[in-house]
Amino acid sequence: MKTHHPFSAEVALDPYPYYAWLREQDPVHYVEDLDFYVVSRYEDVHAVLKNPTVFSSHAGMGLLMGSGAPGKLREFMRARNPNGLGALGYETLSSMRTLISSDPPDHTRLRRLVNKPFTPKAIMSIAPRIRQICEELVDDLIRANEEGKADLIEHFAVPLPVIVIAEMLGIPADRRAEFKRWSDNVVGVLSGTVLDTEKMTQSSVEMFMYFSKVLEERRQAPGEDLISHLIRNSEEGDCLRTEEVIMFCVLLLIAGNETTTNLLANAALAFFARPELWRELRRTPSLVPAAVEEVLRFDSPVQGLFRATTSEVELHGKKLRAGVPVMVLFGAANRDPLQFPEPDTFHLDRNLTDHLAFGAGIHLCLGAPLARLEAKIAGEVLLARTRKMEPNGEHARIDSFLLRGLNRLPVRFEPACP
Repeated sequence: MKTHHPFSAEVALDPYPYYAWLREQDPVHYVEDLDFYVVSRYEDVHAVLKNPTVFSSHAGMGLLMGSGAPGKLREFMRARNPNGLGALGYETLSSMRTLISSDPPDHTRLRRLVNKPFTPKAIMSIAPRIRQICEELVDDLIRANEEGKADLIEHFAVPLPVIVIAEMLGIPADRRAEFKRWSDNVVGVLSGTVLDTEKMTQSSVEMFMYFSKVLEERRQAPGEDLISHLIRNSEEGDCLRTEEVIMFCVLLLIAGNETTTNLLANAALAFFARPELWRELRRTPSLVPAAVEEVLRFDSPVQGLFRATTSEVELHGKKLRAGVPVMVLFGAANRDPLQFPEPDTFHLDRNLTDHLAFGAGIHLCLGAPLARLEAKIAGEVLLARTRKMEPNGEHARIDSFLLRGLNRLPVRFEPACP
């Protein structure tokens, strides 16, 4: 087939034929007009992710905020997003230490600082609350279904992670709508979506002002929320500046929302296309965790991220010079037939332990246990409380070349008998 540009609308709509061409014909593909490489085979993607010394996140992920490695790709990103993150200029962004765009030793210290609330044990402690939220959202979904207006994204997949993240941060319920609006307007910085610059700037200013106020309140009256935890750790010797704590909260809000929403959306599409597997899950709910992992592999919520070389390196027989950006495609690696037999077939019994939907190495997604738990409980509750769910109109995809999900999925269903 004919190759496509990684940022084209055609690729975003259905990237998998493109990924197959890359893996088979040009697994370390050079995009000449923007001077960067695209890596698509599992072995190569994994190698890049496991070598942060040579493949820098600071120089790579910084590109999404208009900083990062100098060159044509950075200028392309800045042209799409001329004002950076609105309230912050590019110089401020490039100097900040955030998990997603830092290298050791900064990344090591940040990870240690924020890791405790995201361990599997800590996340499991909020499972009862997540289940309660899911039950309440299904109540809303059932009411919307009775009016013929049920949308699985609007009424379930979007509010679930927003509520969970807001509660972890200790944010009151009456600010959730603002949280979602901020996330929607700023997410283009991290996903490559072209957004209204004025809205993005306004949202970023509102977010930073709000979190600044919350930080001061928590310093006066700390609680058990995540922001209080970050403040306590900073006061005990770690040197996070106020704006860097705020930046972590912003990234957590955006990344935490998008990943889970996209995971649930992609799961719905996968099972709507395979109703026999949905029926199998109803018969055997214990398969839900395996189903979550297969969705993550089959249609990854984050399709790829960026790194940049710190020195000349050879990858799959090609020499990459120092300072060149590298786009690592999780979505392509997770469909590699050399790693996953019948990769384009959705199997519930793969017993996956090695997909790359959450990355690998030191940047393995901090929120992976939370996303997995939210998806598992969401699946269990939906299976228990609905029957014969199916699409009720056309779905709509989000506009992104890095994220894969939906912003609309109208559905109809029969509520299960109480």
